[in-house]
Amino acid sequence: FFFFFFLSFFFFFFFQAEDGIRDAQESRGLGDVYKRQVYYAAEYSLLNWIKTVGSTPNPGWVHSVSYGNDEKQQTSVDYMNQVNVQFQAIGARGISILFASGDQGVWGRSGHGATFNPDFPGGSPYITAVGGTDFAGSSIGDETAWSAGGGGFSNTFARPSFQDKAVSGYLSDSSADLPAATYYNASGRGYPDVAALGGQKNPYCVATNGFFSGVAGTSASSPVVAGVFALLNDLRLSANKSPLGWLNPFIYQNPQAFNDVTSGKNNAGLGAGFTAIKGWDPATGMGTPNYQALAAAVNALP
Repeated sequence: FFFFFFLSFFFFFFFQAEDGIRDAQESRGLGDVYKRQVYYAAEYSLLNWIKTVGSTPNPGWVHSVSYGNDEKQQTSVDYMNQVNVQFQAIGARGISILFASGDQGVWGRSGHGATFNPDFPGGSPYITAVGGTDFAGSSIGDETAWSAGGGGFSNTFARPSFQDKAVSGYLSDSSADLPAATYYNASGRGYPDVAALGGQKNPYCVATNGFFSGVAGTSASSPVVAGVFALLNDLRLSANKSPLGWLNPFIYQNPQAFNDVTSGKNNAGLGAGFTAIKGWDPATGMGTPNYQALAAAVNALP
């Protein structure tokens, strides 16, 4: 079974049952300014979910989804295109959608093979994909790419113009030490867009059934980043401005607002993968959110 977790003013989660407590506690750690509601669904359907959001009279402004599958595991390209149409409509209404980028590195749920397996909807240009990092040392400090964080290039959707400069820069940088070209589609939409702590070395602490436990994964990273953007939306709404909506153009226009992650590889411990370098990369995107820098960038918007 799957559940819907809806934060009616800012924030939404779509998750499996075991992800629910984790997502709620991780977002709440950023502040308790969100009104929350819970939706329940007996089937997993991105299309049905996004249509439900679209038909809700006053949906939350920021939605985080901790789920995804490989592109080749989807029903069809037509299905993915239908979902994308709904994503575009939602973004035009001022609603932001973030998705976990996956927890199997470049290999996806299909596993290790002759080619990488990009994620959907992580590879959709119309959502913000959130990858994972880990602390480089044994305590809080510099971050490195989480080896199992999902990332790569879509085999279905072309590279969008908003990220062309960033992705082209990565592909032409010798320090990227790119894997063999046969593994991936260099002309596809690159993801993730951003990242947050998701590795297992320093997991998040959550309380379940009266006990504390550690949880990790990009299913943890996504609600954390969504919580940051919910706070940024609050700045705009408090100033009688419109919500941020589709986030990706803003993200790529403001690289200074993210903490660049420049080490690590998302190969999930199995051979080839993408290396994190200076600037955007398909392991950690633009990096992790710097709230103060993001707030300055958001306040500068009309």
